[in-house]
Amino acid sequence: MEELFVRQVDIGIADMDIAVDDQLTTTRVVIERATATDRKGGADRELLLVYGAAETKAVAEALHRASEMAMEES
Repeated sequence: MEELFVRQVDIGIADMDIAVDDQLTTTRVVIERATATDRKGGADRELLLVYGAAETKAVAEALHRASEMAMEES
């Protein structure tokens, strides 16, 4: 597993074609584009994360809880 430090995040929405039962269907997704570097300060990496629209709320809530716990420990 690679450990990356995210420096910048851009979030948006997009329509994406996905295969369902051997047919293509279009669905709306949430896109997260992140610029990150490794722990040793290597070259920037561009990451594109794609979330199903229905799952995004759970991801956001989990990130929020983790952020609160991290700030409590500081």
